[in-house]
Amino acid sequence: MSPTGNRAAAANSELSMRRPAHADDATLMRYALAEWLSAHDLTGDLAHDVELATYEALINTASHAYPSGIAGAVELHAHHQDDLIRITVTDDGRWQPPSTDPGQLYGRGLSIMRALADHTILAPTDVGTTVTMTWYLTLPESLDTS
Repeated sequence: MSPTGNRAAAANSELSMRRPAHADDATLMRYALAEWLSAHDLTGDLAHDVELATYEALINTASHAYPSGIAGAVELHAHHQDDLIRITVTDDGRWQPPSTDPGQLYGRGLSIMRALADHTILAPTDVGTTVTMTWYLTLPESLDTS
């Protein structure tokens, strides 16, 4: 059986999940997203970009949103329309600005999200953070250069 249960549920135009903000749960959410993307015939580089950028947002929540020892959750919402995929990752934790010296293994999540998505909005507040990423499946008229 797949991590999410069944392929019919994955074919819905929306995917919504709420799980504890832990690395293992972020991985399970990534698997569910991969299945959802596949059910919409989104594969290859685009699917990998969506998965990786979303995983970065999820793992950032698991790593940074909640102080050590404080339980918290992360929500994933994915929406598919004919011309776009929109992913929103939300937590109820406290925003922590990126470190000026993150070291060799950390500090690249936001850069990865911004590089992989066509459009990324980061919205930190006092009551949580929301990251919204959009991938255009067709070029919007406002960006059409022909």
